Amino acid sequence: MSDKLPFSVRATDVIHRVSVLGLVGICVVGIGSITFNVYANSDFAPWNKDKLKFNKEEYHKARTEGAEAGNKE
Repeated sequence: MSDKLPFSVRATDVIHRVSVLGLVGICVVGIGSITFNVYANSDFAPWNKDKLKFNKEEYHKARTEGAEAGNKE
């Protein structure tokens, strides 16, 4: 059936299909990249087990100890 269509219709159909597939591919790769980066920088990634974490208690304790040491000098 496609042989009965003019060449210009077949050519524009191919261009349209390639464009749509390319855009869909770019979107899939982009979403995958963003998803992986969110996971890679999260606390769930196995390589982030030793990542420094902020604890308010440790911060306040170190701050008060530093202030006390500063007053003694």
